[in-house]
Amino acid sequence: MSEAPRVTVAGGGLAGLTAALRLAERGYQVKLYERKPWLGGDLGSRPAPGVELDVYPHMYLSWYHNFWRLLEDATGDDRSERFREVEGVKQLRRDEFPRFTGLTDTYSPRHLLQNLRSGVGPPADMLVYAYAGIDLLAERLNPTMRLDNVSVTGFLQARPYMTERAAEAYDSFITTVWALPSYLTSAEDYQTYLGYSMVDHAPPFWLANGSALQQVIGPITNALEAHGVEIVREVQVSGVSCTNGRVTKIRLQKALFDEGTDSWVGEGDGRDEEIDELVLAVPPDVLLHLMRTGDRGTRLVEAEPKLAEVSRLRTQRIPILHLYFKKKLQHIPFEPVGLYDSKFALAFTDISQTWAGVAEFSGRTVLSLSASDPFGLPGTEDPHDDAYAMLVELAEYLPFDAGTAWRKSPDIDWELTRFEPNSDAELFVNETGTDVWRPAASVDTIANVAFAGDFCANRIGMTTIESAVTTGLEAARVIVKRRGVGAPVEVTEPDAGAAASYVWLRYALAPYAAAAWAWSTGSDCATRLRDMLTPARPPARQRRDS
Repeated sequence: MSEAPRVTVAGGGLAGLTAALRLAERGYQVKLYERKPWLGGDLGSRPAPGVELDVYPHMYLSWYHNFWRLLEDATGDDRSERFREVEGVKQLRRDEFPRFTGLTDTYSPRHLLQNLRSGVGPPADMLVYAYAGIDLLAERLNPTMRLDNVSVTGFLQARPYMTERAAEAYDSFITTVWALPSYLTSAEDYQTYLGYSMVDHAPPFWLANGSALQQVIGPITNALEAHGVEIVREVQVSGVSCTNGRVTKIRLQKALFDEGTDSWVGEGDGRDEEIDELVLAVPPDVLLHLMRTGDRGTRLVEAEPKLAEVSRLRTQRIPILHLYFKKKLQHIPFEPVGLYDSKFALAFTDISQTWAGVAEFSGRTVLSLSASDPFGLPGTEDPHDDAYAMLVELAEYLPFDAGTAWRKSPDIDWELTRFEPNSDAELFVNETGTDVWRPAASVDTIANVAFAGDFCANRIGMTTIESAVTTGLEAARVIVKRRGVGAPVEVTEPDAGAAASYVWLRYALAPYAAAAWAWSTGSDCATRLRDMLTPARPPARQRRDS
């Protein structure tokens, strides 16, 4: 057996941490560089008074088998010790507080009747909503259209049974979970995700009992250090030199946060470091920079021109407002809540209910509020203008005083409240037609590089925690296979279910979907006809005067 080589991992997100741990467990000498002071990437947590606040709120699904195995190996704990089971998500309409509606375990037939009467939408439209998922899954075995270049909205609008409210429900829930409107979301990726969720939905998902740092990243970091991984924070890989199909060295720089651009930048000329094996687990924009820069003849993109297609991939920032109220708001559920018809696609989770033992949360409500459709925010030089716009819209749903300007609300603890534009932590967008451009774990033309990150090609589909872990495992597997040192790295693919059963359900339930469409359409026509025939009532003052 040959001596295990040195492996350098660029990027301390979940994909990079996964690759580093699985390689270190097999005796590889691993060194990991992260440009930020904290690890975890989009699953990281930023320091705040008395607590770390997550870069993004996350839901952890039951079928994340590779993630749960990674965490169990790092902690030795059962997931129930660190996470709380959640049966569904909630929805709130304007002027309806405290009446929250919601779907319970949408992937289980056992709750079908309950969800039809949930109040999320009229029963007929909710039946159409449920049938559309079955119809999409049936496409795996009984295709009626090509899904590789079709969005979820495109698929729905092509179905003769679809109603406007059912399509809006899909858009609402997809935007809330993935920060991506359904007219952009790849139907093929969503189909894969849906298949996994339908098979393993007990429970549908979990919420962490504390910050991601406390429950996930911290334990994994401890496991890395126990296996001898050298972790270097606040240093970035700023250049990669490739000669004769091999990376020979990387350039390292001290990394600093530039508040003017809300990004991390390098300081000074840096230094070079020789490379045996390199894992690039960095965001798409950073990867593109590393591939294109350097001296002529040493650039990665010259060794593998197809890597330039990473420029086709899109990421999007999702602003997060950690909102500390001065007191406890009554009737707020612990489940994630999406705000119906919100122009910024606002959603929140009450982390003061789900996180345990945080003194700063005592006696108050603390919401992690996200804007999944941030394009309508003011976008001015002062980021708090965006934060205040989110706050004002939230006040249209919840009973509190937003104040006349930022820091003017009497109901909010302004010393603790934090707003994060998240320009330095953008999420990958599962856009229609982009799967072909996502880089694989390795390329034949560069002998000692592996790629990892949730934007890389993987078997999971939608961008999730599990897709990040899976790509880290794939990168580790590539290195172990070509070096021949250590046990093979296993990657578990979730069960997507029997496609034949969905085809049977498609045709067995088709008459009910048609009847639901007719009922919904007929009700709308009757309502419009009634409105046309009902004389308009004069204003109240005019009635009193007469």
